[in-house]
Amino acid sequence: MIRNGDLPQYNWHDIARTKQRLPKGDWLVWLVMAGRGFGKTRTGAETVMQLVESGKYRSIAIVGKTLHEARHIMVEGQSGIMSTALSANGNVTYYPSKRELVWANGAKAVLIGGDNYESIRGMQFDFVWIDEFAKFEKPAEVWEQVMLSLRIGEDPRCMITTTPKNRPIIRQLAEAKFCYVTNGTTYENKDNLSSKFLERIEELMQDTNFARQELYGEIVDDLNNLVWAKDSIKYKEVQPTMLNRIIIAVDPAVSNNTKSDETGIIIAGEGCDGNIYVLDDLSGKYSTSEWAEVVANAYHAYGASRVVAEVNNGGDMVENVMRNKCRYIPFSSVRAVKGKIARAEPVALLYSASKVFHVRKFAALEKQMLSTSYDNDKKQHDDRVDALVWGITELTNKTEANAQIIQI
Repeated sequence: MIRNGDLPQYNWHDIARTKQRLPKGDWLVWLVMAGRGFGKTRTGAETVMQLVESGKYRSIAIVGKTLHEARHIMVEGQSGIMSTALSANGNVTYYPSKRELVWANGAKAVLIGGDNYESIRGMQFDFVWIDEFAKFEKPAEVWEQVMLSLRIGEDPRCMITTTPKNRPIIRQLAEAKFCYVTNGTTYENKDNLSSKFLERIEELMQDTNFARQELYGEIVDDLNNLVWAKDSIKYKEVQPTMLNRIIIAVDPAVSNNTKSDETGIIIAGEGCDGNIYVLDDLSGKYSTSEWAEVVANAYHAYGASRVVAEVNNGGDMVENVMRNKCRYIPFSSVRAVKGKIARAEPVALLYSASKVFHVRKFAALEKQMLSTSYDNDKKQHDDRVDALVWGITELTNKTEANAQIIQI
């Protein structure tokens, strides 16, 4: 059970921008489709609190992509329900173990993960708040269940707060007569955002389609639901003497048979000009001893400073292979805590900003890049892309403090 202590008091209606205030009129869905940092989550949290306080809404659903996101962003987050001014009055109690919020007036809210949308069957609500709907794995299926659950109260409604992506359900909702659409940009909330953040995104994202989507809240046809845009892959040669450091990144396959994935092996370097250069793609189907030999040879041939390898699936096997086959090579093991798309997006952004170049065409790698989709229903072969992402992520992380030196 969690109840808030004292929080700064404010009247949301007084400080909220016009676009953050509950719209008037007869609408079923309020779609807040805006850039990152606009204040979408805060708008959703404050709206839920206001509606419950009005006494007109008593059965609420809080729907995130996963239950974890519903809990840690929509309820417990800095902009979540438990951080609103109204919650400071002690009129709402949060029961994490029950996935439930209970208000003093008897209203209740249940937390639901969109990845478990079937659990909505049998439930009924008068208000549903969905956050970051465009990144759900199966948004259409979630929407079907939500619509069928909005069946009690005098005026059941739904609020969706999301950064847009070019997905059919988002387009359908944006064009529906029953939907009130609010568009907004990152810059509308600049007074509450870090100036360094704004400077960084302006440098990286200016004049890109990705900026139109992520900063200006537009549905961009050209992105076609893919992480990488075709025209973001650019080519430029670089002399070895113009590279500060070179990384070999490995995404190891855990088996070696005809149905096995490839082992992704990408060599990339940081240029003196601040750009990243993809130097080689040595990926292929290898046994563990074979890929280790390829990595060791590449390390010496390119004068690399370090090898970085993902250990999510291979675990100790990967480190043991490095210990046995790649002695005295500086080695970092990395473990994925975010999803593949979340890891790839910042790298794709660097491509869009012309901060990454390929020294020549890498057909197999680029084919994987241009098929990396937000549509998680598709089987995606992404071993080369995974290695690419790890390598570029490592190069853009200036610290070398986390290297593990494996010796025998």
